[in-house]
Amino acid sequence: MKKIAAALFLLSCSLLAGAQKLDWNVNFDYLFRNYEYDRSHNVYDDSYTLHAARLTPEIGLLMKQNSSVFHRLRVGVDVLKDMGEGKQNLDLFQEIIFYYNVEALLGNGGRFEAIAGCFPNTFPEGDEVGPYFDDDYIFYNNNLEGMFFKYRNKHIFAELGLDWPGMLGDKDNPYRRERFRVVSAGSWNFAGDFSFCWTGSFYHYACSPICPNVIDNHMLNPWLEWEPFSFLDELRLDLGGIFTYQCDRQTGNPPVFPMGLYSRQIFGKWGFALDNYFYYGDDLMPFYSGSINGVPYDELYVGDRGFHTLFDRPSWVDYFRVKYEPSFRALPWMKLSVVLSFHFGEPSAVLDTPVFRGWQQGVELRVNLDALRPHPTAKKPRKGYYSPYDAFSL
Repeated sequence: MKKIAAALFLLSCSLLAGAQKLDWNVNFDYLFRNYEYDRSHNVYDDSYTLHAARLTPEIGLLMKQNSSVFHRLRVGVDVLKDMGEGKQNLDLFQEIIFYYNVEALLGNGGRFEAIAGCFPNTFPEGDEVGPYFDDDYIFYNNNLEGMFFKYRNKHIFAELGLDWPGMLGDKDNPYRRERFRVVSAGSWNFAGDFSFCWTGSFYHYACSPICPNVIDNHMLNPWLEWEPFSFLDELRLDLGGIFTYQCDRQTGNPPVFPMGLYSRQIFGKWGFALDNYFYYGDDLMPFYSGSINGVPYDELYVGDRGFHTLFDRPSWVDYFRVKYEPSFRALPWMKLSVVLSFHFGEPSAVLDTPVFRGWQQGVELRVNLDALRPHPTAKKPRKGYYSPYDAFSL
């Protein structure tokens, strides 16, 4: 143990002895979303309004190791306000964030990045909103606790991470379950406008002192992506599938394998975009109403509830979004979105639900001062290299 501590001390001294700069960043998020699902009697989702703002300031050190590698240490605070909630000022502070980040330009033109600690969920780049994570869940669970790795070159992007959102409870927290999730995403541009992409999640929903069962919920979404050049600002067509392995070990029943077809279509021009998700397949949340010892499985599924189809056979679900994001060329650190989202699905006479299940109106504002903070400057990349950095300098 003493040798490890000494090695860490020497590493810290060597980093601090090199070139270093004050490092900082500030994120601000304002969010207004209104959900209306009365048309389907709130069977697939609830009718409510989300109105909140978040501020995340960070400060730390940026340290140069050489022309291709730099290290970052940061600490910050996550402040969240739900409008109208009436919390006292100190109650708005959610948690302290702190993390270590390293980034390196490799000799083959690739770029590697790693992060460890408690860090904002803006670091992952995978497209996992929908069956994996509801967008409200992502907003309220703003930080990841664990580690994450990313690699990219001219044709390949891949990321792999571990998030540990739940620690085994004790006598003071008997309902708290141990939970951890391994996530991965990536793409391989193998031919012109075509890429093979994936997202995956290995979710271990384990025990608490009064819930001695373990549930596995693993998902994999591979797809083929076509993104041709056109007069549109954005044109993307995806086609793939969702495959899951789910097992409630306490019941003794065999595992189940819900799966289905999943596709996405995006068309964008002049700040406007049409974004459509379509799914046909099994109910992806078969244990949604499950419980043990009277305690429900509240945190087992955190994706959009529309993928809990409530059918015992394959059925279809569709989310159609109209989005407007004006361009602020003079303000690259600001992003404004106005979104209308419409939820459709197979009708049910038993549940008394029509094809049109409900809709959502949203306004989102994000301010990210990353472009203004001190960081390694970009030099002109060598021809054929994917990375925007030919070298790092402080």
